Amino acid sequence: MEMKKLWHNISVSILSGLIWMLSLLPLRLLYLVSDIMWLVMYLCPPLRYRREIVWKNLKGSFPEKTDRELHSIERRFYRQFLDQIFEMFKSASMGGAWMRRHMRFEGIELIEKEFAKGHSMIMYLGHTGNWEWISSLPLHVPAELGTCCQVYHPLHSSVTDSVMLWLRGQYGAESIALKRVYRRLLEMKKSGKPFIVGMISDQVPLYWDTHYWGTFMNRYTPFMTGSELLAKKMGLTTCYGHLTRERRGHYVVKVVPMFGADENPEENVMTGKYVQLLEDNIRESPHLWLWTHNRWKRTWEGYKSWLMNELKSNRRDSEKE
Repeated sequence: MEMKKLWHNISVSILSGLIWMLSLLPLRLLYLVSDIMWLVMYLCPPLRYRREIVWKNLKGSFPEKTDRELHSIERRFYRQFLDQIFEMFKSASMGGAWMRRHMRFEGIELIEKEFAKGHSMIMYLGHTGNWEWISSLPLHVPAELGTCCQVYHPLHSSVTDSVMLWLRGQYGAESIALKRVYRRLLEMKKSGKPFIVGMISDQVPLYWDTHYWGTFMNRYTPFMTGSELLAKKMGLTTCYGHLTRERRGHYVVKVVPMFGADENPEENVMTGKYVQLLEDNIRESPHLWLWTHNRWKRTWEGYKSWLMNELKSNRRDSEKE
């Protein structure tokens, strides 16, 4: 066990060191490397990461667009995809002043106002633009007012997971593993200090964990409802982080209010509101969303089939008893 931990720490140190050294290169040089990789990718289509999924997602989301328009979105998406990787590396050695210039927030006064009331918040997010840089929110919200944190899903590789936690936490944000999010937020709420937690809620849920279906990007789509359940159970104010790109390497997040801490909308209304805000965000800048994600691999027909099988299985178990 000690040897395994030792090798883990050595691997993390090596990988972190390599990323840090890479981050010392000028951003323009990193973008040049990104451009070269993008060009090679387009000269050799098999090198495009998940290109079949990207095209299928675009085709299904924008039936009104021509193939030429969709190819334009696809090209811009892959360029953004590569840029984001190098931008994440670059931030490894950049200070707060640099990050404040490259990631701006509009509507911070909404967060400060809620914190002043003693209200904690959930910020709904999507995989749009450079979402990793949203962890720089503590640079804009004074620590004495409240705590900034984010929910994450641990990666299979413990080494990569440790490095990502280092990158996400360098500006003061706390990362909370998905499995312990309720317990940790409850601890923070009991401490009396307000918090805002970022939750990316556009991943595809498992069938057994699906409690909401709605029309999203031209298709009937399942969504997770965990953020809504947390907001209602803990009395949290909700908002949406509308992310857009001003120019290469410069992003802005607009804090859009959703529901107040004292509001109690009907079931799934909050999730439905998030879905609409997310779609509006994507349609505004289609190339900024993560099209490589196999978002529609679980369908309504598949859900009904799974549900029927579950009912049959439960019936057989009941008969055996």
